[in-house]
This record gives sequence, C-alpha cells and structure tokens, in this order.
Amino acid sequence: MRHLIRTAVGPLILVVSGAAAAAPGEEAALRKLDAAWSAAAAAKDAAATAAYYAEDGQALPFNGPIVTGRARIQEMWAGLMAKPGFALHFAPARIIVAKSRDVAIDIGTFELTMNDDHGKPVTAVGKFVVGWKKQKNGEWKVEADCFNTDR
Repeated sequence: MRHLIRTAVGPLILVVSGAAAAAPGEEAALRKLDAAWSAAAAAKDAAATAAYYAEDGQALPFNGPIVTGRARIQEMWAGLMAKPGFALHFAPARIIVAKSRDVAIDIGTFELTMNDDHGKPVTAVGKFVVGWKKQKNGEWKVEADCFNTDR
C-alpha cells in the first residue's frame, strides 16, 4: 500500500511543485511588461502603449464604451494623452498566473493627472484589472483592460 501511495503521489508532487516554480518566472516577465507599458504611457506614446494589447484586445475605460481592437485602442489612448496636463503611472499590486501559464490576471493601481477646466492639474487615483494571454509566438498581450477611478 505504501508503495502504491508513493508511486501515485510522488509524480503529482513534482508536477505541482514544477508549476509553482514556473509561475514566478511568468510573474516577473509580466511585471517587466507592466513597467515598460507604464513608461510608454508616461511618454505619451499611444502607439507603443497600444502595442501591449492583443490585436483583438479590449479596453474598458471609465465613463466610456468598450473599445475593441488595437487600432481603436491606440486612438483611445491618443485622445486621452492629448488632454492638457496628461500624466499617467500604473503598477501591479498582484499578478495571478494560471497553472497553464498561458493566462494571467494583473490587479493594480494608477495615478492619472490632467488639467481641469481652469488649467489646474488634478490627479485621480484608481485601480485596474488586466487580463493577459500568452500568444502563439510566446508573447504576453493584453486581452482585456478595465480601469476606473476611486472617486
């Protein structure tokens, strides 16, 4: 009986520990992507910002309809970045990578600054949830990006 348990449980432990060991590498890769993506947004580069989305990705901005497709998402970002005083920084607080290592959820916070109607900078603090999917070529791309302000 002990031999049967060792034979059945041993490989299972290896599989679970192997998956757990692989996830930190994927999480680190996603954190690097988040940092580069945030830097592209901070640089007001709509094309570089949109390049992180899958070709058919979706953005769910606050106070607006769902935006589908990388080209339309680039237009959305360009419009936002053109607003006077635009400044944006975001960072993940938690990244959850599926055991399959081909999808992940990224939860974090952002600070968005834009000028109000009187030209005074106003900063809004908010949060986001991003759904990442590993593409056939092995690159991670954003499938869904939902963000909203705290107030």
